[in-house]
Amino acid sequence: MQDIQTQILSQSHMETWFQTRLTKDFPRFQKGVIGRMRPRLLSCDYETAQTVMAYDVLDWELNLLGDMQNGIIATGFDTCMGMLCHYYAAPNLLTTVTLSATYLKPVSKQKILHYQTKIKSFGKSLVTLESIAYIAQEKEPTATATATFKILHQKKKGDTV
Repeated sequence: MQDIQTQILSQSHMETWFQTRLTKDFPRFQKGVIGRMRPRLLSCDYETAQTVMAYDVLDWELNLLGDMQNGIIATGFDTCMGMLCHYYAAPNLLTTVTLSATYLKPVSKQKILHYQTKIKSFGKSLVTLESIAYIAQEKEPTATATATFKILHQKKKGDTV
């Protein structure tokens, strides 16, 4: 990822960027379902363009069988991949073009779900990422996903993503 804005990006910058956006002090991110899911950054690696984020499985995210709803798992994928893409695409805005998820096993209440995400390709207008979700205590995949994001345009003054 050396050619992607190396003049401002670094491991310490990446850690700060993610931590800032995952706090209550960043209200745009905290609104809606993403804020209710309460994502946490566990690790990030600037050189390999990877992150690991965690979500506690909460009561409101469960279906009638007591397992995490697949739509919530997909939202976790979109959030983790979107944040990683946003970091490397700065100062541009972007949008999800495709997201394909495969659900391998149910995720039950009182578990912690980790999402390990990495950038697979980064072009002039499209970025492809992959992510694996797994229960922290078990370390085996519960779901996988790939997504493509389109880089839209440079941010206007005052935009915060």
